[in-house]
Amino acid sequence: MSLNEQPDVLAFLNGKLENIPKFHSTILPKLCGGDRVMDLLFYRPHSYVDRSKSLLNAQVGELTTFMAKVHEHQPPTFRGRPYKIVVEGESQYIFIVFFNYSVKYLYKSFPIGAHAIISGKLDKFAGYWQITHPDYVSLNIDQFEEIARIEPVYQLCRGITNKSIKNIINSNLKGLPDLPEWIDGTLIEQKKWLSWRESIIKLHRPRSLAEAEVCRKRLAYDELFAYQLALKLARKNHVRKGRKEFTISNKYKEQVLNGLSFQLTNDQIRAINEISERQKSKYRMVSLLQGDVGSGKTVVALFAMLSVVENNMQAALMAPTTILAEQHYNWIEEALSCTDIKVALLTGKTTRKERKTIMNELASGILNIVIGTHALFQANVTFKNLGLAVIDEQQRFGVMQRNRLVGKGENTDILFVTATPIPRTLQQAMYGDVECSVLREKPKSRLPIKTVIMNIKKVPDIIEKLKGAINRGEKAYWICPYIEENEELNVAAAEMRFQELQKAFFDKVGIIHGKLTQDQKDQAMFSFKRNEFSLLVATTVIEVGIDVPDATIMIIENAEQFGLSQLHQLRGRVGRGGKPSFCVLLYDNLSKSSSSKLKIMCESQDGFHIAEKDMMLRGSGDILGTKQSGCMEFEFADLYKDRELLNLAYNNAKGAIAENKSFELLLDIFEYRSRLHFSKFQ
Repeated sequence: MSLNEQPDVLAFLNGKLENIPKFHSTILPKLCGGDRVMDLLFYRPHSYVDRSKSLLNAQVGELTTFMAKVHEHQPPTFRGRPYKIVVEGESQYIFIVFFNYSVKYLYKSFPIGAHAIISGKLDKFAGYWQITHPDYVSLNIDQFEEIARIEPVYQLCRGITNKSIKNIINSNLKGLPDLPEWIDGTLIEQKKWLSWRESIIKLHRPRSLAEAEVCRKRLAYDELFAYQLALKLARKNHVRKGRKEFTISNKYKEQVLNGLSFQLTNDQIRAINEISERQKSKYRMVSLLQGDVGSGKTVVALFAMLSVVENNMQAALMAPTTILAEQHYNWIEEALSCTDIKVALLTGKTTRKERKTIMNELASGILNIVIGTHALFQANVTFKNLGLAVIDEQQRFGVMQRNRLVGKGENTDILFVTATPIPRTLQQAMYGDVECSVLREKPKSRLPIKTVIMNIKKVPDIIEKLKGAINRGEKAYWICPYIEENEELNVAAAEMRFQELQKAFFDKVGIIHGKLTQDQKDQAMFSFKRNEFSLLVATTVIEVGIDVPDATIMIIENAEQFGLSQLHQLRGRVGRGGKPSFCVLLYDNLSKSSSSKLKIMCESQDGFHIAEKDMMLRGSGDILGTKQSGCMEFEFADLYKDRELLNLAYNNAKGAIAENKSFELLLDIFEYRSRLHFSKFQ
């Protein structure tokens, strides 16, 4: 029977969770991301505990599970001493030790002469074997096989235990249907994979750690294969409908090039040509432009917009913040001052009168290019003929936000732009067949940024050197990882550091952080750019895109708390002018892994190399550092560990689309993920 002939096969998986105690009915859906059986069964254990070792085979510090006969209770003779129970298991005597437990409970759990199953960590004290506070004690000897096995360990929250989640999952596994297979039999045999049903069951109830990993890999492949299918199906339907021939005559190119104060890099020239070819294609363009900090992405995006204007269409550039939008607008307006192209800025700060004029000119086609923020995708903004949407720092926008802008035109091309270098593996998973142009080369005017690591105890010395630099007319950022004091993590707060620096720099220091309103953040940045103060204390809100060419010093406090890619982005806020620039990474407690991370920052300024290292250290899920990225969070796949599976899924999905095979059931099972990918390109 084919997959699409089974209309009711998903009824069980999409059904509401059963056998959940009322107390857990609100907690569990939040923990596993939904209230369906499928959400629960996809809640993967984050680790496993091996309870299968017998007493004879276990070493000190290892878990063991054994059958024991209770011989004697030894209550403490002095207060504060442990309560001991002597049991015999596998021909040896063991002390079961408890502190501050009810004697009544202990006699009930360990009746003298009874047989009990005991599972816990084996230890030795004064030459005697003992287990302190065992994890399991059961008088039901029929439960031995249930306890003496590989135990899954789940991520928990207050109000629910690991045992509760395990029991609820086991009760819902019983009705799991045996679905038709969508993976090629040869591949299953080659990889020694189980069926989808068996993989789900044994992911939660494995007989060995090796079996658990085999099941995870099978499900990871399913997940990756579904995503790649969804991406390719979406792209397959991207033939342009009814659009006139797109020609590039370079009407404005020479004018704009002659007006630039710099020469384009080879990477920029290549990227402009690549994007031009995609714009001429019969397929709607969905393209990614990624470049390292300061590689000149805005210039490339501008030439893509010029090609659209040449063809009597409009272009929109959407940036995540007002200050970034204004920065883009000021540069682009100046670059186009030698042409007859009309450009406007539309943000939340635009006055009602200006907004009305801009909206009328967009609707009539008088306005060629509009640059703005979220204001661009509001319902009352209408374009006459939107040909290109440039989404700057696209990971800062949700999928639906991007689509609302793209949906304002017919056959609108999309150019995603990011200054966060994305490792090839993650890029392939996020974008599939989306064509990518990469800018690695930096303008010759950009000097390397000298990066050093220093102990946080050196702050007084740094402040003294900073005074000299500021007196010479230089500007500096001082980054703190948290807004308020957090004694537990022992990290500096931006507010506290600001107050301390005010004592040394008086009115020359300002502050910006996430708790300020957008207007307050913009005001602080404008004041910094206009030289109203020379030192800006900030959290990571200044991470992406802000351009202050005369800022030459970046100090990052508690640098060990940040990811590598984030450190690289922060460092990129300096060195944007012609002066030598410096980055100081202050650390407090430096572990071996933190030391390696900061060493990478000192040795490399290549954002792509740093992103790969970051993915190795932190995994794929946190690379972009934002929940609104539109990047999927995988349940089973790890994009670094499973690169081979991703390539396999990518190639197999390509073949499946070419052969016009149907995988409706697979896509339905992963519908809440795959639907996200469809929406990216619609």
